[in-house]
Amino acid sequence: MLKGCLQNWMPTIKSSTNMEGSCVLPDVKLFVHDLPAKKKPIPSAFHTSDAPVEFIYCLSGGIQIFATDGKGDKIYSQINEGKGTVLHLPLCNGSSITKPGTPLQIVGLQISPAHLSHLAHATGCPLHPTLKRIVQGSRIPCFLQNTPLPLPLRLTVEQILSCHPGKGMRNIFLEYKKIELLYLQLNLLNSQLIKLKNTNQREIQAAHNAHKRLMEDLISPPGLQELATLVGLNRSQLNKVFRSVFGDTVFGVMRQARLECARRMLECGTKNVTEVAYECGFSNPSHLTKSFSDHFSVKPKHYQKLYQQRQKAMETNA
Repeated sequence: MLKGCLQNWMPTIKSSTNMEGSCVLPDVKLFVHDLPAKKKPIPSAFHTSDAPVEFIYCLSGGIQIFATDGKGDKIYSQINEGKGTVLHLPLCNGSSITKPGTPLQIVGLQISPAHLSHLAHATGCPLHPTLKRIVQGSRIPCFLQNTPLPLPLRLTVEQILSCHPGKGMRNIFLEYKKIELLYLQLNLLNSQLIKLKNTNQREIQAAHNAHKRLMEDLISPPGLQELATLVGLNRSQLNKVFRSVFGDTVFGVMRQARLECARRMLECGTKNVTEVAYECGFSNPSHLTKSFSDHFSVKPKHYQKLYQQRQKAMETNA
């Protein structure tokens, strides 16, 4: 089975289970990590060649993923508490780092692009455009979703984490839950795809035009009303279509773009927190510190220091 970015944990990490429930669908792997809270972040290095598609569900804690792909491009993604994430990171070297101070409870599915394609064809389930590109052979790393877990998915994940029957029955139970989890995930992506298809094409193009306009000026972007007028929609329409296309409101997308801008500038290491704050559109350094800490669970100055330490360690070990 192809190895993903959360499969190769360091020996110091004690997972309650690793790969479970493989008696009926051996090509779909279930992994479970149920770890006690640690005072310090726990890093785990990984390397992928061909990689599986990973559906990841986090009930508690969180993970930051830092990677470099085959072209040398930097990749960053987060797995947050109460959220679901889809990852595909082929030809990557990197590390995953757990959030300190809280237990880590994660359940995930791994399936190769070839088997995902076969499954979609056999069931008649349409694939999300990003997954379709993956099964067609795309080797470009991607990060899809970081959205709240719907109640059915959350309940299934909780049942998997709380499974304590005997070994034989455990495998049967987990196999059943693995299939349920896969069904719920594909159904969720399908419903999102249907919702997007039902969105007016003119509105979708307007959303992309608005997004482009936002990204052109992170410091002084147009307000919501002005932006909506520029692309020919009203405020409500623009926010609604933004949720369908980009997964968040206009404000949420803008906030995420500013945080990503800050993260990249901090990693470059040429500017201090104050300079980064103003160049990425934050009203002041305190605003950046609070927003950055809330999102990444670490203060920007500390993040910059940790990143530089990781880079030096990687260069030393290369």
